[in-house]
Amino acid sequence: MVETAIKIDNVSFKYRNADSFALKRVTFEVAEGEFILLAGFSGSGKSTLLKCLNGLIPHFHAGRFGGTVEIFGESTLESDTPQLAKQVGFVFQNPENQISNLTVEREIAFPLENFGVPKNEIISRVDELVALLNMEEIRYRSPYSISGGEQQLTAIAAALALDPKILVLDEVTAHLSPRSAVHILTLLNELNKKHKKTIIIAEHRLDRCLNFADKLAFLEKGQLKVFGDLQAVFQSKEFPTNMLPKIPSLFLKLDKKIGLLGDKTSTIPLTVDELVATLNNR
Repeated sequence: MVETAIKIDNVSFKYRNADSFALKRVTFEVAEGEFILLAGFSGSGKSTLLKCLNGLIPHFHAGRFGGTVEIFGESTLESDTPQLAKQVGFVFQNPENQISNLTVEREIAFPLENFGVPKNEIISRVDELVALLNMEEIRYRSPYSISGGEQQLTAIAAALALDPKILVLDEVTAHLSPRSAVHILTLLNELNKKHKKTIIIAEHRLDRCLNFADKLAFLEKGQLKVFGDLQAVFQSKEFPTNMLPKIPSLFLKLDKKIGLLGDKTSTIPLTVDELVATLNNR
């Protein structure tokens, strides 16, 4: 039987001194091993919702919090952030916001050192992650001298250091080149499928993630408008058609569609019917 990894029940949050709630009565569940795409326009509450999953809200961000968030049955209100860090790895949009060490290797080791893990175990875990993520070439380099994609890879490795069951990522491909974005998302897909990590990723470029996601949650002005499998969401009246992805080179295999449209494929948006048909043929 598949276990519930995340249970969000009637969650609302208003930042201190804010005029309105960033989240309004959000409720949904995520099963262990699912890959969830969190979508919404700027200011919809995506980052706020993600911060509820690892206890940053309400433990570090002052404001008015209501409802409950449970991680494998444990309430985030009753668990401190170090406890939650063992269950939920968090990766920010800008990796420089969480990188603080002189080498990539030290950055990966840092969470383990904070938890007092023995040195031999730290070395073994760093070796494992470097091999898993193919980071040998940058292992001993400064994280400030590598590319944005490599910095994001370093942040992901550090988030995985404690071997959390859940990995939460906040628009991690936003500032990356298309090649780096594909590399990161392919890696996340492998972590999900081969290593059974539950993945929740907020993205503004839906086309980059649709081929990996099991379900999609759409937020608008702090409210969860629709949540479910991709076909159901895209067919819902609650999902805005202007969020439908355009046909890009990074999207799914649309050979037949591309052949029909020729050079216009970069600007013509998919209709709901076209997108659902494509998803059915993944």
